[in-house]
Amino acid sequence: MSGKYAPRNEQGKHVIAKDDPHALRVLKEEHHIFRRLFDEANHAGEDRLLQIARELCMRLSVHMTIEEEILYPALKPVIGADEVDEGIVEHQSGKRICAELEQLDGTEELFASKVHVLGEETVHHIDEEDEDLFEDAKEAHEKGKVDLDALGEELRARQAELYDQIAETGETGKTCDAVADEVERV
Repeated sequence: MSGKYAPRNEQGKHVIAKDDPHALRVLKEEHHIFRRLFDEANHAGEDRLLQIARELCMRLSVHMTIEEEILYPALKPVIGADEVDEGIVEHQSGKRICAELEQLDGTEELFASKVHVLGEETVHHIDEEDEDLFEDAKEAHEKGKVDLDALGEELRARQAELYDQIAETGETGKTCDAVADEVERV
């Protein structure tokens, strides 16, 4: 099945390159899954859409957590706060929509629209990460300013831990999500 998002997985900076450090490979693999799932969601019936939405929200929760706990703190002092802070704000928007979706059963009038908007926002975010943040991180890695291979091991280990928690409890448990206080004050 093709769509408007998944073909990007094979284009430009979205491709998992042979010289991508481990951290970028881990995250781009997830980005590829997100694009495929959002394409599938755009063509899914009500029952399948609910399943896709649940999987997306679970995967996004894990993905955002590992970025906020491990990747962003490592990159912020190396590449600067602007790109990282923008990512945190975009995560907050995704978390809000996921929280709304998790309260619904899929039969609501706006359910499909909420999934669609989550897709638009998420794909915009991951496209920017692939094209900008990850390229800046890769450059910093090549200059020895950050070890993205070691960071990849941390990301993968934390990801596995969170998926294990979900399998055991149905919840991600306590995470160290970034808090962007400035959003709350606006």
